[in-house]
Parts: sequence; structure tokens; C-alpha cells
Amino acid sequence: MFAYLLRAPAPADEAQGDEFFRRFLEIPGLLHAFELVGVEDSNESVVVAVWEDREAVERYLGSNPLRREVDEAMPGITRTMYEVRAGR
Repeated sequence: MFAYLLRAPAPADEAQGDEFFRRFLEIPGLLHAFELVGVEDSNESVVVAVWEDREAVERYLGSNPLRREVDEAMPGITRTMYEVRAGR
């Protein structure tokens, strides 16, 4: 399994952010996704995405129109990939 953390300021349009997340959950190869919103700063958000394998992540990052829409709507977004070695 692979995972990534997506860090970005929360979108100005909360409904748009909800729509992005709903569409994200439908991506083939995505096993789990969690949106974390800052307790002390609700403008900060992190998405934890767990994928079947690295290829699923790369397919999404390489060719999915949703990825481009998210990047355009939330400048300054970063994604950091991780290999999942243990979990429950």
C-alpha cells in the first residue's frame, strides 16, 4: 500500500471542497481517505489518502482531471508520498 498526505489551506468555498472530497472518494485504487481540519486553525487541512499501490497513486496524479482542478483551486498544495509498512 501507498499513502500520501495532501496539505493545503482549506478552500475558500467550503461546498467546492466538499465536492472535491466526494469525487476523490470515487477514484479507482483509493482504499481510504480522511480529511483532517485544524483545531486551532480551521483554515488548515490535511487529507490522508491510502492507495492500493503506487501505480494507483501515479495514475491519479498523472491523468485525473480532479487533481488538476484541486491544484488550481488550492494554490500552495503539497503532496508527500509514503510507503505503508504497518497498520491496523
